Amino acid sequence: MPSACDSGSIFGCAISSFPWIIAVLLGIVVFLVAFRFALQFLERWRRKPAPEPTPAPPPKAVAPGSPLQPTPVPAKKDPKPPQPAKPSPLQLSFADRPDLKAVDFRDDRVQGDFGETLTNIILAQEGWKKLPSKSVGGRGLDGLFVREVRGGGGFEALAVETKTNNAVFDHAAMADDRIGRAIGDLYEAGALTKQATDELMRGLAGGAPFFRKELWRHDLSSGVTAIMQLGPKGEQKTGTSRSYARLMAALHASLKQLDLAAVYVGDKPVDQSDH
Repeated sequence: MPSACDSGSIFGCAISSFPWIIAVLLGIVVFLVAFRFALQFLERWRRKPAPEPTPAPPPKAVAPGSPLQPTPVPAKKDPKPPQPAKPSPLQLSFADRPDLKAVDFRDDRVQGDFGETLTNIILAQEGWKKLPSKSVGGRGLDGLFVREVRGGGGFEALAVETKTNNAVFDHAAMADDRIGRAIGDLYEAGALTKQATDELMRGLAGGAPFFRKELWRHDLSSGVTAIMQLGPKGEQKTGTSRSYARLMAALHASLKQLDLAAVYVGDKPVDQSDH
């Protein structure tokens, strides 16, 4: 094919070369496409599909205490604070008996007055009120007491003769007629009102349960008190015993503390300068 470039015209040369340019470009495009497919094929050939992973078997149950699963150690709890010792009764040993003797009193009269005072305290604890019982000179009754009747409605009366240890008891002193005369003497002396005297005489005539008579005998050594019911002539009937050992000892100790000069109870102190 004759070349148009020989004519000396550039445009003519370009026009005549155009088919060759197109052919070269198409060849390049075909080469690139083929090269692209070759690369893809080669990549697929190199990358083979990986096999699917086999699932791992579940773990076998292991009993606690085995090497693979040791026995769990429980968490340590905070130690409890030490508990205080539980209180317990005191272990003591002492004698209750007052063990009072004749030398603990100035004379028999003071000892007798001590017994009457003890009776007054015991009966006051039980709700009895002591009325005037002795006239001037010490004649009359050791104790004349009244107390409200349980449930209301009035009073009950109690005449008491008190003795200590083995002092002699004259039953005639607690006969109804002697008690009646003693109540009359108290009225004449102005110690009792007429209304009270009349009611006491009415009760004495009716006897128990609203007017009773008793003999109280205090054993100052053992602290036991024997209480005897008395009949119309002062004779002893049924009785009972009670222990007032601690009260007896406390009363003597209290009197001894007040009687600093030991006029009535106990021995005179060696030194009274502090009192």
